[in-house]
Amino acid sequence: MKTEKNNCVCGNGCTASGIILGIIFGVIIAVLFSLGFTPLIVTGIWIAFAIAGGALIFLLVAASSVSRQNTPRLWHCLREKFSCLIFGTIGTIITSLAALSIVLEIAVISIVILIGAGAFFFTFLIVALVSLLKCLVAE
Repeated sequence: MKTEKNNCVCGNGCTASGIILGIIFGVIIAVLFSLGFTPLIVTGIWIAFAIAGGALIFLLVAASSVSRQNTPRLWHCLREKFSCLIFGTIGTIITSLAALSIVLEIAVISIVILIGAGAFFFTFLIVALVSLLKCLVAE
């Protein structure tokens, strides 16, 4: 009889791919913001905040359902991906709240870095969610 550990094809690949994609996407968004090419950045920050809030609610509901029901696949995937998911979720929530609480001036380097960090965390969150879905669907 195979156990969950033997037939897992998902691995913990969200960290390497999430960091690489997050850095690339964060730098691109920060450069575009500093050049003034993102006029609707506040709308994007609100969307990132909403997705991160939904991911946090999903994590809470999934963790409580694992404790109440016998769902070994969900338990295995959450155990593998939880650190990536919580890192991306909390980072996105903190950076989006910080960005929404100040005036976004493109000439201030600390604000450009904050926007880049927010894009990094949001990309990391999306990669972690895709990795979780891939783990849940894997046979």
